[in-house]
Amino acid sequence: MASGKILVVDDDKNLIELVKMRLESAGYEVAAALKEEDAIAVLKGQTFDLSIVDLQLLNQDGISLMEDLHLILPEMPVIILTAYGSIESAVEAMKRGAYCFYRSKGL
Repeated sequence: MASGKILVVDDDKNLIELVKMRLESAGYEVAAALKEEDAIAVLKGQTFDLSIVDLQLLNQDGISLMEDLHLILPEMPVIILTAYGSIESAVEAMKRGAYCFYRSKGL
């Protein structure tokens, strides 16, 4: 039985597969989306306990996508994940509703 449902959004297929594999091995049910519109479509059909969103996506930034996701499921925590974040982007993400901002130096 899964510990919870997590939506992972990133435009890097390899990173999505790595994150998905690690989360599933920890007992989570994971859905992944490479495109922003796919993430929104998945969220409209299911409920998630958490979303992990990359800051730099194909058509918009992760903070804007987070706000779109919150329009569908306002109470869902969103973690913004990036390798390129700054203090300014972290502050902006938190002000606009991110649960957490994580700057990765590699998974």
